[in-house]
Amino acid sequence: MTRVSSSKPAKRKGQYHLAPGAARQMLLRSAIKLLNRDGPGHVSLNDVARDAKLNPALVKYYFGSKSKLFHAVLEQVVGEWRTEILAAVSETMPPVEALRRRARTTMEFLRRYPSLTRLMHQTMMTDTKEGRFFVETFARVNFEEHRRILQRGIADGSFRPVDPAFFFINYVNSGDLFGLALPIMRRVFGSKRPDDQLFQAFSAHAIDMMIDGIAARPVKRRKAKT
Repeated sequence: MTRVSSSKPAKRKGQYHLAPGAARQMLLRSAIKLLNRDGPGHVSLNDVARDAKLNPALVKYYFGSKSKLFHAVLEQVVGEWRTEILAAVSETMPPVEALRRRARTTMEFLRRYPSLTRLMHQTMMTDTKEGRFFVETFARVNFEEHRRILQRGIADGSFRPVDPAFFFINYVNSGDLFGLALPIMRRVFGSKRPDDQLFQAFSAHAIDMMIDGIAARPVKRRKAKT
């Protein structure tokens, strides 16, 4: 009887030696790059292996399926976002500053991973184990942190009372909007400013609009230059 091996796929001739776990990280990095560039409908397991310059069997070995690979990608990207948020915001920070920093960090993150954030939204809308996982570990955690900041701001007189769920939806949409707005800025308004400059100006405007909109007192700002 022939024994079927469940061990790791053999190295191809000429393939360099990798430390334990290194191949998995290489595949994840390639998957993140390709998913963000091409979208999930245009990325195959072979594409990921080819980009990572690894044996395609390793994708199956480490992840088992395309959906599980995408799940691992989203877990890694969400973990990166959480690390950045925790570094930027603290529980003792004044609520206006905390909200502003969260918004800036999140908008920069969403700009960096536009296709992956859309994949995250699509995954959360499915009644699957993966969808429920990201609803609980990402969306609800994020919402609760915003709700606590709003509560502190209302308590200290910085914010007027607002529905935290409605605010959270506006907050998320503001982060996604730049990707949609950029082509309009180019084609309709004829803007020739570099993408980075446009993003910095747009994100500052969006954050001011969001925070000024819930301020307990009117905020006086200098007129922006056009």
